[in-house]
Amino acid sequence: MASSWLDRAESAVRTALACAASVTLAAIAGICFVEVVLRYGFGSSFGWYDEFVGYLLVWLTFLGAVLAQSQGQHIGIENLLDSAPDRLRFALRLANHAILVAIHLVLLVYGFQIVARLLTERAITLPIPMGYIYAVLPVSAIFMLLVESIQIARTLRAG
Repeated sequence: MASSWLDRAESAVRTALACAASVTLAAIAGICFVEVVLRYGFGSSFGWYDEFVGYLLVWLTFLGAVLAQSQGQHIGIENLLDSAPDRLRFALRLANHAILVAIHLVLLVYGFQIVARLLTERAITLPIPMGYIYAVLPVSAIFMLLVESIQIARTLRAG
């Protein structure tokens, strides 16, 4: 029962991340296409194009990093873990997850502080607060903490 709950939770997180990354990538592609048509077809362009696409790329990078982590595709220490004795392997996996949780908690706390500080500053060419741009920090930290929680639960069940 717990395993099926973990599977459903993991699937929901991956689906949400994949959808968000796909929408962000589609927005980047769509805006770039329209910009090319405007620039070469009509001799004009959006004044906010470069800045906005850059911000979307930052969001795509952070969301993609979380998606990669949820699928076990980030750089890891699997060779070390595989060669370690069972008890040590279990302890190393838990230590690895604990370190990642600590890092993402720091990212969450400081990300919220940065967002709060930058809510009054506006982007250069866009009428949006810079805090919205930096909101990717706590958002990705929350998703990473969800991913790590699921992986910790799996590790404890297997241990």
